[in-house]
Amino acid sequence: MSTNSQDTTSEPAPQRAGATWSAQDSSTLLDGLRNGVPLDDLAETLQRRVSAVQARCKKMLPPELQTTVLRADADVVLRGLLASDPDFDAEANLDHNTARRWNPERDEILTQGWKDRRPLAELVDAVPASEIDIAGRLIRLGLAADSLAVAERLGYEPGGTLDLRCRMMRDRAAASVWVLVVDGLPEGRHVSLHPGRGDARDHFIAITPASTPADAVVATVAERVLGSPRGPVETLHRHDLPAPSPSDGDGAGEVPRNGT
Repeated sequence: MSTNSQDTTSEPAPQRAGATWSAQDSSTLLDGLRNGVPLDDLAETLQRRVSAVQARCKKMLPPELQTTVLRADADVVLRGLLASDPDFDAEANLDHNTARRWNPERDEILTQGWKDRRPLAELVDAVPASEIDIAGRLIRLGLAADSLAVAERLGYEPGGTLDLRCRMMRDRAAASVWVLVVDGLPEGRHVSLHPGRGDARDHFIAITPASTPADAVVATVAERVLGSPRGPVETLHRHDLPAPSPSDGDGAGEVPRNGT
């Protein structure tokens, strides 16, 4: 990768380094990219560092690309988008959270779309927003438990960002175990391992009498993956859970209380 003297600490900062980007600045940048103006020349015209111009290019990419494209490659990717799609609106991506601010009308479109199992591809055009944005909003509205639930109900674009996120979630789930820790039982602390959250919750119900006084026994169930100490943690209270089913039993592996 070539370096540019404007980005070296030995050179004085350009005249407009750090200044707020105006609409005219963005227009100048986009016109230059469409017309094949070299990045160094654009930086000189805009009186900014090359790195600042690259950062601005990255902010003009669609949200799903902003998280995957390196800053150093952003101008090349943006040039390609502008060349392949004359209607591509790069400036709309500068602040996609503001440009696509959720409102009651858009929330209603998502809510009805969820009820009707409307394909996610149609909702992307109807709102408009990216698949990831829509999945996140459906979760915040309490309609979907997670991105997997969105993908299973509404579909997704193969190879898209939601597809990638779901693959990562499935890989994590396949490699994870759920650790149940119960305090307050007559026999002392209980620790056991389970293949899923539901299994851990069922086991907690099974080993804790339904007549247990409120808050007398408290449990936590945490997801853990080999090599990662972090993961979702949920606190359970026996009085908040239903009675165990007669067929309960998940074959969980119990861990001795001394941890050996």
